[in-house]
Amino acid sequence: MKMKNKHLLVREIQIQQKTSGGLLLPKEKWNRIAEVVLVCNDSILKPGDKVIRNVGRSTPIEFNKDQLEMIHEDWIMAKIN
Repeated sequence: MKMKNKHLLVREIQIQQKTSGGLLLPKEKWNRIAEVVLVCNDSILKPGDKVIRNVGRSTPIEFNKDQLEMIHEDWIMAKIN
């Protein structure tokens, strides 16, 4: 499968509230922590990256019994190192 037009497949994940650098992660309902599963060819992200994404226009997808969401790369607010 290839993604087009700066779209990504992400999986929502639960991680601890604080990064190793001491940054507190938001828990608001409009932000979610996700792991990137699949990217388009020209993306700056790669599969496995952890990101904070804005909840909004997404398309839920079930792939191999895994619940994923397709979003546009512009909905990514930050990459978690």
